[in-house]
Amino acid sequence: MKKAIRILTAVGAAFALALVLVGCGNSKSQSNGSNDSSKASMQNTNTNNTDAKTALTSGGKLWYMAGSLNAKSKSGFDAYYFKGNKVTIYGVDKIYKSFDAAKKANALDKQGTLTYSFKNKSKTRPVISMKGQLSGLDMEQTISVKKPVSGTNKASGLKVSGYKVVRDLDYDKTNQVLVAVQ
Repeated sequence: MKKAIRILTAVGAAFALALVLVGCGNSKSQSNGSNDSSKASMQNTNTNNTDAKTALTSGGKLWYMAGSLNAKSKSGFDAYYFKGNKVTIYGVDKIYKSFDAAKKANALDKQGTLTYSFKNKSKTRPVISMKGQLSGLDMEQTISVKKPVSGTNKASGLKVSGYKVVRDLDYDKTNQVLVAVQ
């Protein structure tokens, strides 16, 4: 058990370090004096006060999580596929129009399946608790939904909408976006 905790801690620390390095790289590349509008397209908030619980858990969509969808990433995106009370997390190289398109392109790298539940009763700002095994290790994460966002992913040219979220993975909180193709 102690060995598993050490491994999980090491993986969590490596993940946190990677997020910090990616964030530092993005801030340096955006502070060179040019007005980069890639971030602006994801800052447009959707004026609809949508039911986030229903949007996330119905429709059979892939939900993509990243710090910023228009940032370059060598490791790709985490893609969440909600079905029943389970969520399967995949690693994908880019944003696909649909789950079937990603499957057809053989782009779904399954990381694991987690059981999820809602920790509060809010429909517009739910807190989602996920537990299970990811890449063979026990893990637990919480996703707190914040504001709606919408825009166009410049790399794929696809219109996306979703939510700004705070992802808490092993007590390491990061601001992310969780979006699906419209």
